[in-house]
Amino acid sequence: MNDNEQNLAQRIKDLEGAARKVRLEAMQIAATLLTKENALLAGPRANHPDHKGDLATLRARYAGLVKTAEDTQAMIDKLQAEEHDTKYHR
Repeated sequence: MNDNEQNLAQRIKDLEGAARKVRLEAMQIAATLLTKENALLAGPRANHPDHKGDLATLRARYAGLVKTAEDTQAMIDKLQAEEHDTKYHR
């Protein structure tokens, strides 16, 4: 494997790690959103603070994380295609 192939492989590995972290945070936020929305739907019997402002913030953060994950995956796909071309189409 030459230096260019090693650089591509390392970049792909780094991006995959970053994407994994973003997806994990997105899943955690989705769980928090579901919990808070369920508490709001439960009505006045539930002992919960007003989460409406929090929900908007969480939804925005979740949307941003999903976009970041999609962009990162697109970059990974591009680099994997480039890596494949480098290996097999010299």
